[in-house]
Amino acid sequence: MMNSWSFTRRQALAVGVGGLVSSSLSPVLALATDGEDPAAIITDLANDAFNLFGSLNGVSGDWTSRRTWATDVTKARFATKMMGEKAGGVFLREFSDSKRRTFDTLIEGVVGEFILDIFALYEPNTTFTVNRVRPNRSNTAILMETTVFTHGKNYNVKWTVVDDEGVSKISDVSVFGLNLVSDFRASIERAFRDDEAAGVIAMLQTRIRRGENKYPQPS
Repeated sequence: MMNSWSFTRRQALAVGVGGLVSSSLSPVLALATDGEDPAAIITDLANDAFNLFGSLNGVSGDWTSRRTWATDVTKARFATKMMGEKAGGVFLREFSDSKRRTFDTLIEGVVGEFILDIFALYEPNTTFTVNRVRPNRSNTAILMETTVFTHGKNYNVKWTVVDDEGVSKISDVSVFGLNLVSDFRASIERAFRDDEAAGVIAMLQTRIRRGENKYPQPS
């Protein structure tokens, strides 16, 4: 059983997950000593978000640079294909190859909008605190519990980091009482029962458009 750790984002970067968990049982944990620190993925991401969103939120109504950042981060650091497979489950068996490719692309887009929505809350005095870093029970992922303080409120955000073909990537996020993969799963099930694969694709497209309307950029 691991102890609970409380430290700042800068301390997390200095200590790294290698100083918090044993790296002998899992490829994910081993990455901590092989130069790829799963905890630093989150803290680096938060640092970048502070630099960009903290200076623009509430000041600029043009979300182009922030959406570009969220898109790039999603492509580089989120295991979106894995997330889609977990959420889609058995329903994905009914997708044609072309619809499956469309599904994977749309999942990536929805995750990007979700990340944009999280960091849209940031302001110059926002703080990001890492509360705990630990392996999951099966030693196949790193779980990172953090707290974001912004606009006078605390938001608990939980991250899951996995090994995705040799690269540490985020495979799930829980915030605002919402677990991203679980939310995908429920939405996909409803949409599939309504109109099979076409319904799922339409639902994901709607979610992306909703985000684009909420955080617009010049046409």
